[in-house]
Amino acid sequence: MAVMKMVALTMIGPDSEMGFVAREMVLTGEFQPLPLDVLVNDRELRSKITTSTENPYDELLSKVTSIWKVAGGTIPESSPVNIGKEFTLSNARYKVDQISKRLEVWDERRRNLQEEEEVFSAAKILLETLKDTEFTPADLIDSDFVVAFFGRIINENYQRLADSSNGSLIAINELATMKGNKWLLILTTPDYEESTKKLLNAVSFKEFSLSEISQQLEGDDPFSLLDRRLDGHKKAIKGLERVARDALHEHRDDYKLLYSQLYTMQRVYDVCKGRGEISGMFLLSGWIPADTLESVKITVEKEAPMTTIIVEETEELERSGIIVPTLLKNNFLFRSFQDIVAMYSLPAYGEIDPSPIIAISFVLFFGFMFGDVGHGLMIFLAAYFMVKNGMMTRSFGQVVKSSAVSSMIFGVLYGSVFGLEDIIKPLWLSPMRDTNLLIVIAICMGFFMISFGLILNMIKQFKNKDFGRLLFDGQGLAGLILYWSLGALAAIKITGTEISNMTANILLVGILLMIVLMIFRNLLASTLLRQKSDGESTVLNLFGIMHSLLSFLSNTASFVRLAAFALNHVGLSIAVIMLADMVHNLPGGIVMKGIILLLGNIVIVCLEGLIVFIQTLRLHYYEFFSKFYDGGGTAFKPVGWKKSDMKHFADSK
Repeated sequence: MAVMKMVALTMIGPDSEMGFVAREMVLTGEFQPLPLDVLVNDRELRSKITTSTENPYDELLSKVTSIWKVAGGTIPESSPVNIGKEFTLSNARYKVDQISKRLEVWDERRRNLQEEEEVFSAAKILLETLKDTEFTPADLIDSDFVVAFFGRIINENYQRLADSSNGSLIAINELATMKGNKWLLILTTPDYEESTKKLLNAVSFKEFSLSEISQQLEGDDPFSLLDRRLDGHKKAIKGLERVARDALHEHRDDYKLLYSQLYTMQRVYDVCKGRGEISGMFLLSGWIPADTLESVKITVEKEAPMTTIIVEETEELERSGIIVPTLLKNNFLFRSFQDIVAMYSLPAYGEIDPSPIIAISFVLFFGFMFGDVGHGLMIFLAAYFMVKNGMMTRSFGQVVKSSAVSSMIFGVLYGSVFGLEDIIKPLWLSPMRDTNLLIVIAICMGFFMISFGLILNMIKQFKNKDFGRLLFDGQGLAGLILYWSLGALAAIKITGTEISNMTANILLVGILLMIVLMIFRNLLASTLLRQKSDGESTVLNLFGIMHSLLSFLSNTASFVRLAAFALNHVGLSIAVIMLADMVHNLPGGIVMKGIILLLGNIVIVCLEGLIVFIQTLRLHYYEFFSKFYDGGGTAFKPVGWKKSDMKHFADSK
């Protein structure tokens, strides 16, 4: 029952204040922006509003980020900082340009040197290949009969090139393999030149100009010349990298502050993407939890006195078809079970949140079906290990660990430890010896859950002011009384209890009266309650009554599975123990027995534990939720400080 009340607010103020207001909305983590056209209904006013969609700080943040990349440093962790009014967009651009200008020049020079270094390395590879032949790079260029391509290709694409060139006028000569690349000299005929170029482009062949390489090989000792040039370029590249690192180290604090300032404004402008401008005033709209409204008002009144806040209640917005987001807020005991509810569907705004109920009934059902001290301990330790090593989310791990604790408690009540019922004395009952009592308890639990679901549905109809369904519907008061009456008759029949004729007649009359009320639900609602009819005919109501009666029977019977799986757990454990005892007297029997007991218990925990978990979900989703829960809610997604921090506000509490 923890769906938080939301309000929609629109803030209107000058540009000098709206930047601050948007920044505060980002830092609170409690604001979900809304497009202006959702809340601004006046078409004439809406046509005058202009909306900015581009974030001018994206480019600036990218430039500052490149400072660390160029200098080989680690990009700093961003943190929210105060932004003074002097930190304007133009000032930010000037600062970024001043810082990045030198680094960009150094980085461009370094890239040019690296490209030249690669040409020298390529020339050296080609020269070493041709040194024992009669040919030179100039011969390959001037040939009238052969067209040569020289370059490298990554190893993964080499086989593609070889396969594609089969049967064609292409000769592939592998010269060297280094750093994941193969250096190739490819020869073809002039007529096949264009086709060869297309093939090489398709396999990402990096070609080096033979003319440019030939120029590097002039002189009497080209090998020494290339070595000197390579050595000089490597020293120059290292020098440029060192200068960039020194510049970063010298001004690290200033650069880090600028980065945080830009990141802050970048997030602020992300909030402002949906803002609009009209006659020099800016508008910003969004959802916030109602309990934060007063603090927002106080902050805006104090720091942005020229900004006006317009608050709109959700009832009016819902009537106009606007979907209000859902924000769940539960205490630490119930919060993890919000995920169980969300797996079915998030509650719609204003709907009952069943998370607190599920937190109790889920662990109760799981423990009832899987009551065992040893197996519960195994599940608890496995969940703890998986959460600690990041293999399971903390929230889901809490659900599993709570279920495991319930399993251990019921194990004490059943006197069951790893399926053995003679180690400790049961404090309550033994599933194998008290089977009939176990089944009765399971049916009673189902009867209670279904009745509770009908009561919750009545609360829901009361909130919706649909008193006709509350009183006369098969899922309302009439259906609840009918269900209790049928349950009382069934209990009397099964137990053989003697009742008077008057009591029997009262029960029968009550059942018939509830059925009549359900048949004429719409007529009674319109005449007695002056409520508008929902359009359903009496014939449809008859089918609805038949469905209610069948669902009462099937839903109640479905809870017998609580007892069935409790017995199944004992049976599987006994089967494992018997199989282990069968090999005890064989050669190496003690070892084999230990292996069977170990593997058998692991299988029970993994296989049966998963099945019981699924059956627990099923009892809630189909037998319980079907009585009152619709779901279909849209999660409240506030803008957070981090770009990836778009998550339920409840998770951050």
